[in-house]
Amino acid sequence: MTLARRRVVAARPAGETHAPSGSSLRKFELEASPLPETIARIASAPDRRGTILKYKADRGPIAYVVAVFALRLAIWALAAPLICAISVLPLAVLGMFVAPINHHHQHVNSFRSAWLNRCYDLLLALQAGVGPYSWVLHHNLGHHLNYLNQPPHESPDESRWARADGTQMGRLEFSVHLLLHHQIDIVRIGLRHRRYFRYFLLMKLPLWSLIGVGLWLRPLETVLVFLLPGFITLFHTIWATYEHHSGCPQEDHLEASRNRDNRIFNALTGNLGLHTAHHKRPGLHWSLLPRLHESIRNQIPENLILKTFW
Repeated sequence: MTLARRRVVAARPAGETHAPSGSSLRKFELEASPLPETIARIASAPDRRGTILKYKADRGPIAYVVAVFALRLAIWALAAPLICAISVLPLAVLGMFVAPINHHHQHVNSFRSAWLNRCYDLLLALQAGVGPYSWVLHHNLGHHLNYLNQPPHESPDESRWARADGTQMGRLEFSVHLLLHHQIDIVRIGLRHRRYFRYFLLMKLPLWSLIGVGLWLRPLETVLVFLLPGFITLFHTIWATYEHHSGCPQEDHLEASRNRDNRIFNALTGNLGLHTAHHKRPGLHWSLLPRLHESIRNQIPENLILKTFW
């Protein structure tokens, strides 16, 4: 049976279904067959879907994000500067587990209400160091479309792990390069996706307003509780991203991602370790990735399936 083919579309959960325009974009093909019946049935099951949340599985992650934000707010409002300084690293570590929640939310928004999603975006941004719609532009509409394109390709991956001559970067070089270039790439992609770029700019207003009020009321505490831990969390997110694709073959989706098939790791990151499945269907909710991973696991090279936590 010949399967229909379609272009990979980096889906924004709010309903974006068109791919970027531009003749220079390399169009990768993935199977357009429907989800396996068991996954489709689970995804639509009433006990998994909510009235406020799209998926009830997001209750835990949302509770964690809100709890950690409440802790930050309490430290910011009540603690002395010395306590705030001591809290920088612990808050950054807590933020490292907010980062994958932010990633998943940008692929499949957690709430049914757009207003609740935008408010949640702000809580995530203030803890993970990534502003609203930054993931959508750089990651969904950039990396997911181009991740097989490494330099010297004319449309290289926004999270590229190769140098201009095609040789592989080291982890530190990759991390610094991505840190310095991601905002430039966001603007470049945004000029092709003006609707999302407009949302990206509009959401700067409440985000910068909250940061501005914090700096006005308690400047040192705002830096120590929100800005510095957020930067550390962002750098760790970039650092951790290196293993996802670096050095992998670039010709086949099933061989282009490194997976971490470890139960504890995936429990803490919302199945982020099941990376081939995520790239196969970027619009699939994180709670359904294990089923998809199992359906394609025997097609993934064993050397790209890691069993360890770290």
